[in-house]
Amino acid sequence: MSTPVIGRNAVIKMGTTVVGYATGVTSSINVDKIEDFVLNSDKAAILAAGNKHFKISVDKMWVDNTYATQILTGTAVDFEIGPAGTTTGKVKYTIKNVILEVMDFKADQKGIVTEKISGIGNDFVIGTY
Repeated sequence: MSTPVIGRNAVIKMGTTVVGYATGVTSSINVDKIEDFVLNSDKAAILAAGNKHFKISVDKMWVDNTYATQILTGTAVDFEIGPAGTTTGKVKYTIKNVILEVMDFKADQKGIVTEKISGIGNDFVIGTY
């Protein structure tokens, strides 16, 4: 059995640049199902994997308008996630050609100004550093 990975060691990059002051990241792979039934049967006649969706969301402390500008220009960018850091041999996830879709911005009296950026890419590559 492996030892769990500590989140504070994770690294997130947009392109080749580390996302500064990131406080969390969520990525997901979703697969649509192709399912169809025929008469006189209660079991699927066809069950197969369909389209795949690769999403990413990053929570971070707000510094400037970099990510809002990225959304407005619609330029695709790769995101790289190193769940255990960038030590040689550690796992690396790359979400390719991400189009950023949302920037949620939060400022209140009690804390640091934050933003959440999220988008969807067209491929998910599992590799190592």
